[in-house]
Parts: sequence; C-alpha cells; structure tokens
Amino acid sequence: MAVLLAHIDFKEGIERGAAKLKHNEPGTAKECPCRQQGNFMIKVAMIGAGSVVFSKNLTGDLLSFPEFKDATFSYMDIDEDRLAVGAALCEKVGKTLGASPTIEATTDRRKALEGADFVINMVQIGGFDSTLVDFEIPRKYGLNFTIADTTGPGGLFRALRTYPMLKGLVTDMMAVCPNAVLLNYSNPMSMNMQTITRNSNIQGVGLCHSVQGTLNELMRYISVDPDEVTFTCAGINHMAFYQKLEHKGQDLYPRLFDIADERIATNNNAVRFELMKRLGYYVTESSEHNAEYSSFFMPHGKDMIQQFNVPIDEYLRRCDGIVDEFDRLKAFAKTDEPMAFHKSHEYGSIIIDSIVNGKPSVVYGNMPNKGAISNLPDDAIAEVPTLVDRAGLQFTTVGALAPQLIGYMMPHVIQHELFIRAAMEGRRDHVYQACFNDPLTAATMRMDAIVEMCDELIAAHGFEKDGGYLPDLDKTPTRVPSSGKTFAPPTAKELRASWDAAQTEGHEDALTEWKVLG
Repeated sequence: MAVLLAHIDFKEGIERGAAKLKHNEPGTAKECPCRQQGNFMIKVAMIGAGSVVFSKNLTGDLLSFPEFKDATFSYMDIDEDRLAVGAALCEKVGKTLGASPTIEATTDRRKALEGADFVINMVQIGGFDSTLVDFEIPRKYGLNFTIADTTGPGGLFRALRTYPMLKGLVTDMMAVCPNAVLLNYSNPMSMNMQTITRNSNIQGVGLCHSVQGTLNELMRYISVDPDEVTFTCAGINHMAFYQKLEHKGQDLYPRLFDIADERIATNNNAVRFELMKRLGYYVTESSEHNAEYSSFFMPHGKDMIQQFNVPIDEYLRRCDGIVDEFDRLKAFAKTDEPMAFHKSHEYGSIIIDSIVNGKPSVVYGNMPNKGAISNLPDDAIAEVPTLVDRAGLQFTTVGALAPQLIGYMMPHVIQHELFIRAAMEGRRDHVYQACFNDPLTAATMRMDAIVEMCDELIAAHGFEKDGGYLPDLDKTPTRVPSSGKTFAPPTAKELRASWDAAQTEGHEDALTEWKVLG
C-alpha cells in the first residue's frame, strides 16, 4: 500500500506551522545532533519491541530510506522470548533491504534509551490476561464491548495500567535522551498522550493509521485514486471526521451519500455510514470501534446489533489470532528463509525522515490541541494535520468543527481529563466519573452499578505499589463513596471460562460477513 501524506494545501500548512515554530520550548528535540545537516547516524529505541510484527514493519520502513540503512535500533521489552524473536525478524528485514543496521536487544529501558534520537513506544501493559479482565468483569454487569482499547471502562483501565510505565518512560527520557522525539503508537492514544504531555516536556506525538487507512478504503468504494484526493480531517483519535474530501476540485461527499444505504444494507461499514447519514461527515476509525463510542447501537438490543453487524468481543478474537501468529513467526525466525517486506502506511518513518533530513511533510498527529480546533478545549488531545520538518512537529490551525461533531467527541474528551486527574492525583472518584461520562456505559448501567464495577476492576488489576498495574487511586480521600464491597481478583482460568461461555451463549451470531478495516 502506498504511503499517503495529508493532501492539504501544503504552502498554507507550512506557513501555519512556521508561525508557531518560534514558540518552541527550550530543550525540545530541535537541538538533537541528528538534526545537523548530513548526520544520518541515528539511534531509534523501540519500547515494547516484543510486538514483533509492528517493530519489524517500522524498522523496515526506516531501512527503506537509503540514508538510514546504517541506523542503530535498540529493541527493548521485558519479555525476553518475544524480544529475541523481534530482533531476529528485524535482522531478516535488514538483509531483505540490503541494509546494515546495528540491532541491540535489551530488557533494560534506560540502556535502550541512552543516546536515542527517536523513541517509539508500542507497549501494551498486562497482555491478554488484563484484556480479559476488561471484558469479562463488565460483562457480569451487562456491559459488552467490541474493542475496548480507546474509551469507556476498557480504554480507561488500559490507560491506567499504562500510566506508571509511560510516566517512567518519559522520566527516563528526560534523564538520558531529553532531546529525543517520542512517537507513541500505544492505545488508548488520547489518554496515553495526556500521560506523556502532563508528566514531561518531551516532544511527543501520537500516531494512528486510521486517517490514511480509511481514506484508501473510501476511495476504493467510489473508484477514485486516493493519491489524487485533497482532504482535511480533524477531531480526536478514532473520532476524527473528514472535513473536506475533493477529487480534482469536486466534492466527494455526494458520491458517498449515494452509496450509504447500500453499504448499510449489506453490513459493509454500516455503523460509519449510518453516522455519516446522521452527522453529515465520515469518521476515520472503523465501524467496530465506533459502535461502542456512543449509545446509538449496542444498548438497543440484539436486533440493532445484528442490523449493524456489531462484532461483540471482536478484540478478544483478534488476540487469539495474535497468539497463533507469534508462534508461527517464532518458528520462522529460527530459519534461514528470507523475509518479504512491503512498506507500511505508518507515519513514523516519514516523521523521522522529515526531522533528520529537513524535508517538510504533513501527517496526522495527536498532540495537545492548543487552539488548533477552536471549539475543543486547549488541553484536549486533538488529531489534525501536523507539519513536520527539522524543527519538529507543529499543528496547523483547523478552526471550529461542526457542533454535532464536537458533541460526539466531548464525552470522551471529558473521560480523558478525568483519567489523567485520577492517575496524577490518586483519585478513585474520577475513575467512576470517567465511566459515568461514557455514553455506552451510561446507557447500559445504573450509577451505583458503575461504581461497583469500577471497584471490581481496580481490585482485579491491583495497584503497582502492591505488585499490580495501576497507580495508587486511593492516595487522595474524596467525598464520593466507593461501593464498600471487597473483591477477590479473578484467576486467568476463571476469566477464560467466562470468555468461552460468552461465545457458547451466542454472541457470534451477530458476526456474519463482518468487514473490518484491519
């Protein structure tokens, strides 16, 4: 798949970005030695490199640039088995591309970060067992999910599990590579970027492939070359909307509205086309994601779920597939067989090339809004066109979005803010309140049941200080009462049995012919 840059007015984008460059804070990555013209000996630290497919793809993307064929890659993961497989696969990619990178593998995060010019985070804390907790405990209360990695209780507790690690990562970066640029790929994107930006002055950006991936998909529907499309997209991660879609000066939205009813009737991105019909704009992230971001679909029963082909428990099924794929790649890594490589459509390598080589580009990044979207809070994490050059990353100004789009996003922006306050201040009540503001949860459960569910999730994941994952959420006493109940953490066997029972009870009957973006 071709890599797509944001086809906005490039001169305007550069001018808007350049207007902000003079406001860069001292100590940002613009002082990095790699930004000196002609210095291509970069070091890239990959944190969570045991995500073997992703680390392999990002490494290959960079090695595809002639200037970076001798780069140093420092792979870090706490899982030595996955780390070894990831490093072996990356060596294979280097051979395929005729490159001679230096590949380091370590379980020591500070060692991996020392001297790094760029840091790529792809960590998922807790693995499949924690994901099962996020699905199976809410299921007891009548709350089901599709993906649970962005918002609601699933996204919230994934962010809370990630908070101690991410805070430690940026603390280490400030100590040993303060001028490095942090590229975050870990979900939940907006909440993780709140952790990064509220705990450090590291220059960081969150990256997702939904903008460029969805553009490719939409243009296939109407037989238009995506490279010929001019578009602008803006919003928050997984809930950004295409503000403009034009082909040779012609608005493409009428053509999308022409096919909307057919797509809904055939269950091909039915959720997103229904949202477009009602809100007037097409959203970037997939139908299976957006099905759980509102109260419009899942709370209305089995008929609605079947009509819009909402895949309950989709992420759990994907996790089972990921385990099988790792086993296959582990065996492949031990062979002498070459590895085929095709450049991905991720933005990471484009950003690094623009910063090191001074080649301006425009991508879609996630950073604090600071006025880029005028009717979104300044400290919200926005996703808008982002200018990248030797000076770093700068948002371009989008202006005001339609109020119905802001209304769709704001319950989630409020969740993001309550998350970061809960984590930084140690306030359990903000965990409850974040879930109160989730449209799906609020449409499904009573407030007292939400409090009880949150207390059970907190008990299951545990505080880091006690050997668990979460920040201490009882550090600050508040007037908001807990459920007052005590919960024993479930065993992995109990969680798996609950998941198996859910499949047996028939959740999969809503999955016929489900199409996913990937």
